[in-house]
Amino acid sequence: MTDVRSDRPGPAPTPTAAAAPVWAVLLVFVVVSAVASPLLVAVQDPTGWPTSVIVLTQLATACGALVVWALWRGRVPAPAVTTRGWSRPSLVSLVAAAGVAGVVLLVAALTGSRWPVLDPAMLPAPLAVVLVLQLVGAAGEEVGWRGVVQPALETRLRLVPAAVVTGLLFGLGHLHVAAAGPVVYGLFVVAAVGLSLLLATLTAGRGVGQRVVLATVLHWLVNLVLLIGFSGGDESVPWMLATAAATVSLGAGCAVLASRGRNPFGGRPPGTTPPGR
Repeated sequence: MTDVRSDRPGPAPTPTAAAAPVWAVLLVFVVVSAVASPLLVAVQDPTGWPTSVIVLTQLATACGALVVWALWRGRVPAPAVTTRGWSRPSLVSLVAAAGVAGVVLLVAALTGSRWPVLDPAMLPAPLAVVLVLQLVGAAGEEVGWRGVVQPALETRLRLVPAAVVTGLLFGLGHLHVAAAGPVVYGLFVVAAVGLSLLLATLTAGRGVGQRVVLATVLHWLVNLVLLIGFSGGDESVPWMLATAAATVSLGAGCAVLASRGRNPFGGRPPGTTPPGR
């Protein structure tokens, strides 16, 4: 058989569009979210939904994410995908949500605080409706934080610093909590950083779509644990201390394991070495 080879060059590879600057993405995201927040506050009352059922400002970060994706289609910075799969992160998410409940119970016992189990009759809407709207609220937040901010920061920072910055932005953005006093507000920000560490290790190395779905579900589970198991939780110092202790202990623990290549959720950030190699 005659070996025939062509000296003609093959088709040129399609150039990949350069990723948008991280600073520009974050700036647009923050500005749009900040503008959308008071507009959603104004819409809250006309909808008839009380804030105990859903807080519409949770959708502000989704507005920021949508604008970012519209401006930079396919160019929003994100790290390479190194991990896929649903079963392990889903299972460990259930364990993590139960862990939050356990730490809150421990802090309650140590401080002498007591927060009763939810009485569905006290809700302003059927429990099923509340659960669905709580899921919508968690998704509205995670579309922005785990769909845009966390992955963008991971292209410039390691996993833990990116998670801390994301958590600080998330916590500081809840300005309404400041009305309860600086101590409560500070503890809330600490709790937000702890939750961000937990969600960052959950979503490490995954695609943006999977990041959003997994983070939404775990965020929702944590909210349900606090709503149903501790319905008397308020904006007091003991309550914020309990939630901060729960999220920080679990989040920091998972982050330490992830930094050693033993992420309990199975994710592996780009540039890390699997254990045993």
